[in-house]
Amino acid sequence: MTNKKQLIIEKALHLFASKGFESTSIQEITDACGISKGSFYLSFKSKDELLVSIFEYFFSKISKRFTELDTIQRVSPKEKFHQLLVIQFEEIERHADFILMQIREQTNPLNKDMTELLASMQEHHHTILHKIFVDTYGKDVQPYVADLIVMVKGLIHGYIEIILTHRQQLDTNELSVFIMERIDDLVLSLLSKQPHPFLSLSMLDKSLLQNAAHSSPSQVLLQEVLDCRNSTIDNDILVTLDVIAEELKKDKPRTPVIKGMLANLVEDKDMLALQQKLMTYVTNQTD
Repeated sequence: MTNKKQLIIEKALHLFASKGFESTSIQEITDACGISKGSFYLSFKSKDELLVSIFEYFFSKISKRFTELDTIQRVSPKEKFHQLLVIQFEEIERHADFILMQIREQTNPLNKDMTELLASMQEHHHTILHKIFVDTYGKDVQPYVADLIVMVKGLIHGYIEIILTHRQQLDTNELSVFIMERIDDLVLSLLSKQPHPFLSLSMLDKSLLQNAAHSSPSQVLLQEVLDCRNSTIDNDILVTLDVIAEELKKDKPRTPVIKGMLANLVEDKDMLALQQKLMTYVTNQTD
């Protein structure tokens, strides 16, 4: 990565975290970097491409820390497992404002680059967990690796939510020790009771994520519109959602029609999240 690209990523990361993705203009990013718009577009074609690069930047940083951890010879597998948890929580805490922005605005572009990146990140994470489970608990744990990956990821994600909202009150090292003890209990139970494994590693294959994410933005939105339609009995809302759904089914949805329908959803609090997603979609289509 060039120094200029890294500068743009780091400045944009700060702006997105503080102002939000949609509210931050390319002009503001270039001003923060002290470069021209032309210079920006030599590095990135759009804000969406920049966002993908920010995820790649995160991925490379955390991957580097994992790799460095794995090369330490005098540390036991269990201690490496503990440190792996610490690293994840530290990175989450360090970039909490940006992550919260992502959750709030749901800005991830549903394109091929982002899909492939997320699939690679998932595969990399699964590979690390697979190795560390076997290294820490022995080959007897092998049949349960897929189930352990899913259960431990769920456990970690639950605590990530707490970190994002109470990050000044948590000790990531103590949290990692606590989680390691719970994983010990889980593995001990599996090895002593030896239930039939529920999942296989093939069920976690990265191609599943890629295939699931190949739907276009309009198709993803269409499903959400249909889901919302099934949750309301308001006739005016139903008519509005029907109009929007018919547009999204087209090869080239007419964004002015969708935009014109959005005002009808403003008064319904249950439709607020959908309205925001539709507005983001319309904005992205007209940029």
